[in-house]
Amino acid sequence: MVARHNAPRAAAPRGPASQRRAKADRDGDVVMGVPFKGRGAVGKNTPTPTGPRKDALPRSSRGGILSATAQREILRKAGTSDMTMKEARPSVAKRGLVELKVTGWNKSKASGDADGGLSSLIKWLEKKGSTKLGSRVRSLKIRKFRTEGSDLIIKVMHEDAGALVRMNNYGWAGISIGIELMGGPVQDSAAPSSEAEKTKAMLRSVLERRYDFETKFLNLSGLGADEELKKQHIFDSKSTAGKFFPAMMRVLELSFDKPEERDAAVTSVSLANNDLEDLAVVSTLSLTLPKLQNLDLSNNKLDKLATLDVWRKRFYHLQHLILTGNPLEQNEPTYAQEVVSWYPNLLQLNGIQMRTEEEVAKKSKGTELPFPIRSALFQDEGGIAEQFVRTFFMGFDSDRTALAAHYYDDNSDFSYAVNTQAPSDPAGAEKIERGEWEGYIKNSRNMKKITQLPARQNRLFRGAKAVGDAFASLPKTKHPDLAAEARKWMIEAKMVPGVPDATGQSASGVDGFKITISGEFEEIDHASGQAKKKRSFDRTFILGPGTGPAVVRVVNDILTVRAYGGAQALEPDNAEGWNLEAAPQQQQAAPVEAAGQLPAGISLEIAEQMVAELTKQTGMTMQYSKDCLDQVAWNFEAGLEAFARVKDSLPVSAFMQPTT
Repeated sequence: MVARHNAPRAAAPRGPASQRRAKADRDGDVVMGVPFKGRGAVGKNTPTPTGPRKDALPRSSRGGILSATAQREILRKAGTSDMTMKEARPSVAKRGLVELKVTGWNKSKASGDADGGLSSLIKWLEKKGSTKLGSRVRSLKIRKFRTEGSDLIIKVMHEDAGALVRMNNYGWAGISIGIELMGGPVQDSAAPSSEAEKTKAMLRSVLERRYDFETKFLNLSGLGADEELKKQHIFDSKSTAGKFFPAMMRVLELSFDKPEERDAAVTSVSLANNDLEDLAVVSTLSLTLPKLQNLDLSNNKLDKLATLDVWRKRFYHLQHLILTGNPLEQNEPTYAQEVVSWYPNLLQLNGIQMRTEEEVAKKSKGTELPFPIRSALFQDEGGIAEQFVRTFFMGFDSDRTALAAHYYDDNSDFSYAVNTQAPSDPAGAEKIERGEWEGYIKNSRNMKKITQLPARQNRLFRGAKAVGDAFASLPKTKHPDLAAEARKWMIEAKMVPGVPDATGQSASGVDGFKITISGEFEEIDHASGQAKKKRSFDRTFILGPGTGPAVVRVVNDILTVRAYGGAQALEPDNAEGWNLEAAPQQQQAAPVEAAGQLPAGISLEIAEQMVAELTKQTGMTMQYSKDCLDQVAWNFEAGLEAFARVKDSLPVSAFMQPTT
């Protein structure tokens, strides 16, 4: 969880001068990071915006293409179907140059240039016509141009005409320009033939004219005042309006081959001026663009934090958020602290810096769990377990054949599995590469994938020689130094009864150790001897008394190798590295009074009762129960949910130990 920051909020200025507006360059590009203050909003009766916001809300002169009834049905299908929307392209049967007329351009903000903005317009037309929702589709060139009065006549290749005609009513330099083919419409053999395809084409048109390729910004502000959408009767009913945004997100998804391409193409989105009372109608944005970095929700009707809750655990990569102009600013004056705690990478809220990049980087090294992991439990006797751990990994990195001969006998078992689905370190630079698991897959004994008994048996190695051969087949490794880099390890040990007796003298078995280890290692290139890949691993040993020169023997050894996940979850809150002498944690009263100021309505007595009840239901120690409740603002139900999410990753010391 992200710690709350009590950064002081700047006093909100009043009056028209306080309204910060989106800046537009002469290409019509909007810079994310400044609130958008247009007057348009989603809804049938929303007035058309006036003044300097016209550049962000391009108008359309086209009439409706569907009736209201047909539009609702098609939007439903567009939001749920998997039909591929094909880009409309003009027929290439007729080669050569065609002429198009551009109108309205001479009234732009660039009209004061020496050439009246002509060179800027030509450059913008070529750039915009060459891109399509985040990718450059071709290099469009305007071959010739001339002016006839207030109109600009341009000549392009016939196959490029369709891309420019689609830009009719796009916003450029503060105005909407008109573009039409001279001599009739473009004949297009691939034009949408069904109503569903027409609707998808319309939605794509909205996305394309509101998207800026250079800044990776999608401006969805003031949708209710969009002339083209109004002519399509999108917001005539709640039913149609509710399906519009999910359908548009579906079209956006279909515009890219891979989610990674979509995330890279759109990093900033504005939903300002849309009369949003909650996020239900736009909730699919978090599914379509989960790695969004900049989000503008200004000038809506969000009146409390609960209206934002649907995105509370989304947008992990969000860096800038704008919420100005919403009633929650007055209704919940301390909302900023809560919002900042939701997004661990958030740098700015409403243009005010809440964290530095250094603080975010430092926080990313911590553990994003609802309560802390404390020191590991390490039970030992005569330093046996400690000596094994220190010796084993040195031998595994240097001489595996000798290691197998020393610790393993004819009855020792070893197996390993590759977990390719484990999450990677979100702050790490390690990248998944094709074929990177080739050194492991052949003998991987992943029980979720290897279901046939013969295959499972063939991947279980028994005996010192078989174990040594299996060790030799694995890539060469280098583990961190246990003394110098202790925080890269999590090691736990406890004594267990009933370990098979190698001498056969005790039918009920003997006492031994169970050691569980989580950590990391580097794969070493055989030829160069240099590290080439970092991995994370988990390893469990069952040790029994040795029969040869070794004090102990390995009865069972299970190794899991996974993508590097970082060492955040391995760091205890109150211990330096791994504690070889720690005794089992004893139950004690939870110091509730040390938890800081309790929420309103939660007295010290109630808090103590909640800790006791959570301990009873989960089996955790009272200290861990207190930590859990403290992290979820003493909401008991939320505490139970938090425990359910992370119980499998908690150490043994988090739970009550049975008494003897």
